Amino acid sequence: MNPIKAEWTSPDGSVRLILGDALEVLPTLSGIEAVVTDPPYGIGWDREVVSMSGGVRKDGSQRTNSTWQAWKPTGYEPAAWDNEKPSRQIQEIAAAYPAVVWGGNFFADVLPVSGGWLVWSKGVTMPSLSKCELAWTNTIGHVEEKHLLWSGYKKGEQGKRLHSTQKPVGIMLWSLSFVAGTVADPFMGSGTTGVACIRTGRKFIGIEIEQKYWEIAVRRVRAELERFPLFDPPPLRQRELI
Repeated sequence: MNPIKAEWTSPDGSVRLILGDALEVLPTLSGIEAVVTDPPYGIGWDREVVSMSGGVRKDGSQRTNSTWQAWKPTGYEPAAWDNEKPSRQIQEIAAAYPAVVWGGNFFADVLPVSGGWLVWSKGVTMPSLSKCELAWTNTIGHVEEKHLLWSGYKKGEQGKRLHSTQKPVGIMLWSLSFVAGTVADPFMGSGTTGVACIRTGRKFIGIEIEQKYWEIAVRRVRAELERFPLFDPPPLRQRELI
C-alpha cells in the first residue's frame, strides 16, 4: 500500500509536500541530505492546565510567577498528534542524517550523546511556559557561543499562528545554517521549514500527517514561491529556422 496519501510538487520540482505518516513515508524517499524538524514532544499541547497571573493551579499547587498562560492557546483544536512523541523516528533520523531536532531535550533518551545543543531565547517578556527552547544537532560536537543562542519572539507571518506549535521563520533560517543540501522535515506542520528553505535557495521535502496542516503548508509554500522562486526558469531559446 502506498503510504503517500496526497502530494504537491512545485513546477520546477524543488519542493515536494507529502501527506502521510513520516514513519511510513520517510524510508521510501531518496535524495534527502539533511533533516530540520520540530516534532511533537508528546506533552499533550491541548491539555488545559491553567491561565492566570499568580494564584493557585488546578492541581492545588501555588504559582507565584507574575504571568503564565495555559498550554492550549485560544482558538486551537485539540492536538491529538502531540499526545505521543515519535521516539523511533527521531532515533532513526539522528542516525541517518545531519539533523537539527527542536525539542531534542524530550528525546534525550534516544539521541546520541555526541551531539550539540542550540538555544532559542524567547525573551523575558514572552507569555509562555518556557523562556527558551532547545534543539539537538549532530552537526556540532560541542557548544560554542556562536552556536548557542538565537534571540527573538515570533508573531507569525501576519500576526497569527497557523499551527499551535509553529516556529518563527527566523529560527528555521538559523537552523538551516547548520546543515547543507536538500532538507526534509518529516513533521512539517504548517510548512515553516519549507518557507525557510525557499528563502535560502534549498530544495525541500516535507511530510505532514494531518491533512488540514498539509493544505496550509501547500498554500504557504506556493505563496512563498511566487515571492521568491527557488530556481530561475531556464532562458528562452530562439527556435531554429528550418
